[in-house]
Amino acid sequence: MKRSAVISTLLLTWLTLNAFAQQKPNVIVILTDDQGTVDLNSFGAKDLHTPNIDKLAEQGVKFTQFYAAAPLCSPSRASMLTGMNPHAAGLPGNASSMKGTRGMPTEKVTIAEAMKEEGYTTGHIGKWHLGFTPETMPNGQGFDYSYGHMGGCIDNYSHFFYWNGPNRHDLYENGKEIWEDGAYFPDLMKQKADEFIGRNKESPFFMYYAINLPHYPLQPTAKWREHYKNLPHPRKDYAAFVSTIDERVGHLMHTLDSLKLRENTIVIFQSDHGHSVESRAFGGGGSAGPYRGSKMSLFEGGIRVPAIISYPNQIPENQERDQLALNIDWFPTIMDYIGGNAENLEGKSLKPLIENAAEETTHQVFRWKQGVSWAIRKGDWKLIGFPQDPTKKAVLDPEKDVLFLSNLKNDPSEMVNIASQYPEKVKELLDEYLDWEYASAEDAPKKRETLTSIAKNAEVTLTDQPHNKYSGRGALSLHDEKLGGRQFNDGFWLGYEGNDLSATIDLGKVQQIERVVVGTLQDAPSWIFFPEFVEVSWSADGKNYSTPIRMEVGALKDKSRKLIRRITVEKENVHGRYIKVLVKNTGKCPEWHMGAGQKAWLFVDEITVQ
Repeated sequence: MKRSAVISTLLLTWLTLNAFAQQKPNVIVILTDDQGTVDLNSFGAKDLHTPNIDKLAEQGVKFTQFYAAAPLCSPSRASMLTGMNPHAAGLPGNASSMKGTRGMPTEKVTIAEAMKEEGYTTGHIGKWHLGFTPETMPNGQGFDYSYGHMGGCIDNYSHFFYWNGPNRHDLYENGKEIWEDGAYFPDLMKQKADEFIGRNKESPFFMYYAINLPHYPLQPTAKWREHYKNLPHPRKDYAAFVSTIDERVGHLMHTLDSLKLRENTIVIFQSDHGHSVESRAFGGGGSAGPYRGSKMSLFEGGIRVPAIISYPNQIPENQERDQLALNIDWFPTIMDYIGGNAENLEGKSLKPLIENAAEETTHQVFRWKQGVSWAIRKGDWKLIGFPQDPTKKAVLDPEKDVLFLSNLKNDPSEMVNIASQYPEKVKELLDEYLDWEYASAEDAPKKRETLTSIAKNAEVTLTDQPHNKYSGRGALSLHDEKLGGRQFNDGFWLGYEGNDLSATIDLGKVQQIERVVVGTLQDAPSWIFFPEFVEVSWSADGKNYSTPIRMEVGALKDKSRKLIRRITVEKENVHGRYIKVLVKNTGKCPEWHMGAGQKAWLFVDEITVQ
């Protein structure tokens, strides 16, 4: 009898503890990759078949003004996992996809680490792209289990890095390379998610389900290619990939239902940023609907993303929230729902807003900074500095549109710059942006400097052509007497990836030359560095050149500022007609940089001769 009583008591205690453990909800964050602002049927894309994600929206709350803190993969992911803007998270630009390179600093607390403190088992499945060293890979950042690729993108069948060579295999489980040749990666993710949930069904778990679609390479299944065969290219390939995502999300929900876990699981869905119009994505396919911009842009199409939260019987169903919210808010929101602590975060809990449509946004002001571009939103007003629009939906004047003002309530499309109509509002927002700790004085646009040069009408020949993306007007850009601004893709700068700029200037006749000045740029987050040196030689006949004069330069150890430096090479009593100029690329990103060892960019504009 005593033994039976003891066993009964122990059993009751175990059941009580287990029930208590299960009172805390499971949490799954589904993050898609390069999915456009409106690219779900429930968000306006009526040509897309997405019933499973649409059902998730019906079972919860969807956000129509939800933003990523960056329009680029790594910084967006870092901000979501830390609840901080990308600069505070320590990763303002993309992490390298090269094994052995650093990423998000380990001292930053991730949501996975916070969840572990609350008794959760944590898992990462899918894309990482936040560091490729043991300490910056998922198991070093709070995840008990990890399965997926560490770099930015892979071929979904070979699992080799897709972007550029040399070919590198990229598939890891708990930090160890594994091989699954020929297996479709979305199916491998599905399998590993099922296994993780099954292993942890008796106690609370947190799963970061980072789906690597619809990011290129666009490799949907035959079923969905057939379904969308009548859509125009490239929309049909992209659409097929979105429905491939939806099918996997449907399977995930079925797994939760079959294990009777759905009612006790918070499911969050979000895209990391806007759609891509890169050549590897066939120039597009995704859609921002009425909004301007795409991935890599701070116009709405680059940062406004579809977002949903569902928690059966605990939050409202089939509702919308139009208040501004951000990906940095998920961390404190999740901690709020599980009864945990979330201190010193920039993100704010969305729980009050989720449960009450009348609540105001928790972010009256928010600032973005990506590469040379930056933006600030305050209420309905939004100001962008050095705007970029990869979609080329309309022409951006590199001088008149360097500050771009919109009122999103009146013009959510951001097609008309009203900065000249509201100079006081521009000043207010600019001052408020510059007051941010991650802004710098160089972020304030300055009038483009006009230079004087005896080479204005000279013939300039380039030995090697710049990269076709950053070719400006070719050699003409180098002697038009206008120096490029801080925006490296403003059409003035010539960009060289890993290569040098070598030019020959023919002045037309022998002249006195006092100095040659070369304009260069450093933008470390964009992997652009000052040259190693500038070298100048001259000749009267174009055959016999003087001994070159070299001016050493070298990259500055500066991880954030965008700096222009005009490098001067001088010598007295020089007479010549022909001038050779060599601007030496540093070759590789320096050791202190996140892309250490990989190709560095050199940007040059305006070689003046005086």
